[in-house]
Amino acid sequence: MEAYDLDLIQVLWVEDDPKVIQSYPIEAESKGLQLEQFSCWDDAKVALEDDYDRWSAIILDAKCKHHRDSADNAVKFLGAALKDIAVISKEKRRVIPWYVLTGGAESEVSDAIMEDREEWDSDWTVIKNRNFYTKSEDRMDLYDRILEHAKKSPRLQVKDMYRDSYKALYVLNKEASEIIIDIFEAMHYPSDHPDFNPVLYYNQLRQILEWNFRNANKYAIIPDVLVNNIVNLNQCCCYLSGKPTLAIKPHLRYGEDDRDRIVPPYIENILFLILNLGNTNSHTTALDEKGKEKLESFFASNVSNSRYLIFSLALQVCEVTLWLCNYIEKHQNIEENKGKCKILDDTEQEKQTEEDGYYEGRIIEVENQHGSFLNVECDLFQFSLQIKSRKGKLKKEDEVLFKVVQEPNKKDPSKQFLFAVDVHLKE
Repeated sequence: MEAYDLDLIQVLWVEDDPKVIQSYPIEAESKGLQLEQFSCWDDAKVALEDDYDRWSAIILDAKCKHHRDSADNAVKFLGAALKDIAVISKEKRRVIPWYVLTGGAESEVSDAIMEDREEWDSDWTVIKNRNFYTKSEDRMDLYDRILEHAKKSPRLQVKDMYRDSYKALYVLNKEASEIIIDIFEAMHYPSDHPDFNPVLYYNQLRQILEWNFRNANKYAIIPDVLVNNIVNLNQCCCYLSGKPTLAIKPHLRYGEDDRDRIVPPYIENILFLILNLGNTNSHTTALDEKGKEKLESFFASNVSNSRYLIFSLALQVCEVTLWLCNYIEKHQNIEENKGKCKILDDTEQEKQTEEDGYYEGRIIEVENQHGSFLNVECDLFQFSLQIKSRKGKLKKEDEVLFKVVQEPNKKDPSKQFLFAVDVHLKE
C-alpha cells in the first residue's frame, strides 16, 4: 500500500509531459494539495477504482495517453476518461470533482470530447462554464478551486474532525481508517446515507480490534500463540486485562499476579463490550450464521436505535486504538515485553479456576437444543459459558453459582473448551 500525506488533500492527476511532472506537485503542495501523477488513463483508472476514498479531486490533461502502450497522445483520451469517471462515481455513490488542466485553449478541450457531445451534454456545459484551466495562467486558480470544493466535502470534514484517530487507524491498516470514516460520515451526515446498515459494521469493528492486537504482537506485547493465523480475540482481551488465557494451552497471564495488567479497566470494559455484544461470544473476527442471527435479533429486540449503538462503539474503538498506539510507542522492547508473559503451571491454574469453589454468573439464554448459557461477570471469565450440568430448573436472568471445567478441542488439543458445571441458583 502506497503511503501518502494525510494532511494534504489528495488529487489524482493524469499528465505525461515531463516538463511539468516535477514542478507542479511542488507548487500544489504549497496550497495544501498532493498531486499523484499518472502518465495514462489505464493506470489512473486503476488507482481511482482501487482507492476511491483517497481522492478529493481529479485533474485531467486535455490530450494524454489513454492506454499504456499508446504511441502518441490520444485525442479521445478526455472523453473516455470522463465516461469512466461517471460510471465509477455512480458505482461508488460519491462524485469526485474533475478539472481539465490544458496547455491549449478551450477549443482543444471541446474538440477532445466533441465526438461524444450528445452523451456528455452535462459535462459539456460544465466545460463551457470554465471547468478547464490553462497551464500557463490558471494553475493557482485551479488549486484554489480544488481546495475550496474539497473542504466542502462531508468526508473530508469528518476526517478533519477525527484527524488523530484517522491517522492512527490509517497507520494500523488503511481499511480500518475508511471503516471508521464511513461510520462517522453516516453519523454526522445521516441524510446522505439513508441506506446505512449498522449491523453490517459490527464485524468490521471487531476487525479493527484484530488489527490492533496484531500491531501489539509485533512488539511481543501480545504473545504469538494468541495471534497465530487466526487472532483469538477473547484471549487477547483476557491477556491485555491481566487475566489468564484459560482457553488455550499453555495458559498464559501478563505479569506476576492479579494486579498486573496492560490496559486500564475502562479499556478492558470497551474491549469486552465490543467482543460480547449480543452474546455472540465469538473468539474470531467473523461471526458464523448463528452468530449473525443472534446479533440481528439482539439489535431488533433490545436496541432502540442501532445507529446510535454502532456510532458509540466506533468512538470507543478510536479510544482503544489511540490508547494502544500510545502504549506501543512507549513499550517497544521486545525482550522486555516477552519477559512479562508468564506461563501458568497446573497448580496455579487450579488455583485460578477453583478458588473458593464457585463463581457467580447470570443466565443469559435458555435453549433446549443447545443448552443454557451463562453471562459470566466474574474476574476470570468475560464471556459466555455453556452449561454442561445443572441442579434444578433454571431460567433466563437467574443469578447462579457454578464451577468451571476444561475439555480439549478434539481437532486442536492445544486449545480448550470451557464449560460451567454444577450450576444452581444463588441463595
